[in-house]
Amino acid sequence: MGVDGGATKTVALIGTATRILGRGESGSSNYHNVGTVAAGEAIRAAIVSARERANLPRVRLRTAVVALAAVDTAKGFQIARRFVRWATMANETYVIHDSVAALYAAVRGKPGIIVNSGTGCFAAGINGDGDYVRVGGWGYLIDDKGSAFDIGMKAITIGFRMADGRTPRTRLITLLKRRLGVKRFEEILDNIYSNKISVEQIAELAPWIYRATARDRFCRQILREAGTSLAELACTAAGRLKMTHTTFPLAMTGGGFKSRRYFVERFRSRVRIKCPQVQFQQLKEEPARGAYLIASLLGNELGILSRQDRWLRRVLN
Repeated sequence: MGVDGGATKTVALIGTATRILGRGESGSSNYHNVGTVAAGEAIRAAIVSARERANLPRVRLRTAVVALAAVDTAKGFQIARRFVRWATMANETYVIHDSVAALYAAVRGKPGIIVNSGTGCFAAGINGDGDYVRVGGWGYLIDDKGSAFDIGMKAITIGFRMADGRTPRTRLITLLKRRLGVKRFEEILDNIYSNKISVEQIAELAPWIYRATARDRFCRQILREAGTSLAELACTAAGRLKMTHTTFPLAMTGGGFKSRRYFVERFRSRVRIKCPQVQFQQLKEEPARGAYLIASLLGNELGILSRQDRWLRRVLN
């Protein structure tokens, strides 16, 4: 079984080494945002759903790989392993950062880079020597520049500058009031500091910012800045992997890449400056597929990874 758990949703895939038999989905399993109990329950709910669809309600799992967002430190992995093992009930359970699963779904262990712009963001890559790096993904309080949360929060910041008169007023304030459900714009401040507006709700502003670009120059500015920030992640990963002057695939995933005119154009143009031979592509499969494929490799009876996939041993917990 492979699980991809993020701030927005959790997806579980269950099956054999050769075929997926069931898929389940539930809510957020980012324990920083929802707590460890709710995160474990979300993982279990996705697994139960996948089991039901596969008609395997009581079969014990041989191997489970659970890829989680915002698990960045030894302590974070220690915390995550506790609620993940309770939720999965498998003979072997591994916890990995969600960047590993997304990368494997994109390149199947071959050299390449993936950049994600979802609620959070990151770049991750592997080179021909089996070196793996991750750049960014340190969370909304530290550095998620280029993420949906970053886009939403920048819009709110500009809105308050407009309310002050420091920035020319546009329809952005009206959009933010409507999407965040307030009558007076300053109510947003109270709701943010009292945690009535969640990280996910701020990230959910991003699609509305995309739609407003045709008539709002500040929305266009926000998306260009986000594209620039993500290009920095991608180029840094390529530089650390010594791939800037080689041909490699760069897979893009996450809602941010749906805004082609301003976001994607800026991202691509900035990446090409340092990586002229890059080959852009959209991630064709969901990141949970990467976790599932890794579980299939680890669950084979010989337990042997190919030379191409040995780097996985270094990132497994």
